[in-house]
Amino acid sequence: MKALTLHLLTIFFCVLPAVSQIPDVAWEKHFVIDNSHYFSDVVELKDGSYLIAGAIERPDSFDSDIWLLMFNSNGDTLKSKIFSNPGNDIPMRIVCYNEDGYLLSYINLTEEKAYSSRLMALDTGFGVRWNKTAEKISAINRTDVAADDDGNIWWLNTYAETNGKSEITINKLDKDGNILNDFGISDKHPVEGYAIKVLPDKTIGVSCRFLAAGELASVQAIRMGNDGKIIWKSSVTSPGRNLTPQCLCCSPDNTMLVGGWAGLCYNPDAPAEEQIWDYDFLLSKIDDKGKVIWTQNYNREGSEKGTAIAVTPNGTILAAGKCETSFTGSIGPWLLLVDVNGKMIGEKVFKLRLLNDQVARIIYTSDGGMLMVGPGYINTENRLSGWVKKLNPMLRAEG
Repeated sequence: MKALTLHLLTIFFCVLPAVSQIPDVAWEKHFVIDNSHYFSDVVELKDGSYLIAGAIERPDSFDSDIWLLMFNSNGDTLKSKIFSNPGNDIPMRIVCYNEDGYLLSYINLTEEKAYSSRLMALDTGFGVRWNKTAEKISAINRTDVAADDDGNIWWLNTYAETNGKSEITINKLDKDGNILNDFGISDKHPVEGYAIKVLPDKTIGVSCRFLAAGELASVQAIRMGNDGKIIWKSSVTSPGRNLTPQCLCCSPDNTMLVGGWAGLCYNPDAPAEEQIWDYDFLLSKIDDKGKVIWTQNYNREGSEKGTAIAVTPNGTILAAGKCETSFTGSIGPWLLLVDVNGKMIGEKVFKLRLLNDQVARIIYTSDGGMLMVGPGYINTENRLSGWVKKLNPMLRAEG
């Protein structure tokens, strides 16, 4: 009987780590200011503080400047700085670089409404070391950056080439912003780059949107070596749905996770401006050989989109986005907990603060909790208001 009891306890405690609930909010930050503002990205620093990239509207125009803030683990503001440039700056990604600085990728929307991709290097005091502008105009409102342990910088952009077809360029740069090499990703059909990540085995992961003529868009995950050679390409499809990637992450087992949304058109024969679309949160897991392990479309009772993902050390997936519409009125930033097999084990819709409110980025924090920022850039004439939510450690999530 004693042996049986011990066996049952062992089973219980083996299952227990997979059973997790979305924790309560430990603290949140909102700035009561007249200027429209938003937050796009966040990274945790080694001392437990958080560096947040956002933008704030200028008092004399509708254009925004880059706004960097640093909070301690309790949410107290430690540092804040605004960076002014002509045009409208749209922050995309902030990453730590070596031990003494940060990299910020952003889009500058010019007066001619063209997307100009830029990359800024800063020291730990928020001083600008260099600010690089891409040589070509971006084909989409998207750019991303990653850095590896060898000091290389990987800058992802999508350009419209002379034939009008969009193609991806990845610049490999050194610490001074000098381009060491260019790597192109192209196809006979247009392809768009959305996210880049240095993976645990030091290879590079890229998520793309693939637009074959006469077909619905699919998601393409690419793994390449640090020499720029493509190791494999893997396609993610969902029958009858138009796919758009948004975020890319990696798991402890060296798999890739791609998040975004899958759109279903109810009247595909109607003109584009009259089409009615429904969206589900798209999440796909791909192994280190390029095999799609699973693909899930998560939905509630309306239209949902995925914008951010992170992974805990035990492989639990933090998937975040927004509920855009709902038959029950439950709309706002949406957070899901997903196990390693793609099963949703918990979800929560947070209070709506503004139209189209969403999670722009989520990170797993060193205390076992998570931190989210939003709403990111939303192309709207309505006033935006940035927010930060720190959630308590996840009980039992890490065993």
